[in-house]
Amino acid sequence: MGLNPQQIAAIAEGATGAVAALGGAIYGGIKSGKLNRKAEAILQQQKKDNQRWYDVKMSSDYTQRADVQAAIKKQRELLNEQYERARATNVVSGGTDESLALQKQAANQSLSQTATDIASRAADYKDKVESNYMARKAGLEDQERLNLQQRAAATAQAASQVVNAGLGMVGSGAQHYSAATVGGRNTMKSLGDNGPELGEGDLPDAG
Repeated sequence: MGLNPQQIAAIAEGATGAVAALGGAIYGGIKSGKLNRKAEAILQQQKKDNQRWYDVKMSSDYTQRADVQAAIKKQRELLNEQYERARATNVVSGGTDESLALQKQAANQSLSQTATDIASRAADYKDKVESNYMARKAGLEDQERLNLQQRAAATAQAASQVVNAGLGMVGSGAQHYSAATVGGRNTMKSLGDNGPELGEGDLPDAG
């Protein structure tokens, strides 16, 4: 026995809604996947930038920084000025060369101490670079783990939605088919109940 028009229309109606739900679930999964890939690309670029920053800072010579060189130059200029004033005073006062030698020795000791201080600051600077690099690396790795967990959860949810939408297609079609079948039976029964009653004279002649 074939399907009547009501059953066909009912099945089509149920399938349309279920297909729309299935299409929405698939689209949502695709959209989520694109966003996840974009976020992952940004994160990987941040990791590369952090590594590049670290390599540049650790390979650079702290003593050649512009501010450090400017400080050394300024100190040398001040020491030279002091030495020249001491020599001029020595000429006027008739001082000995020994006093000038002591002045020069003091200037050299001052420069040596400055170099030691700069070396200490350079070590501290490298330690700070290392600390900042490791902290940012750890943060990026934590974010990467979080992204992986979120992607796994999103994938599981998308798969569940697709399965549910597929089951919905089957269930909706069956429900609409059943409703249409029951409705058709009720209609036929109603027509039978409300039809004219046949009397004995209305029966066809068997002879």
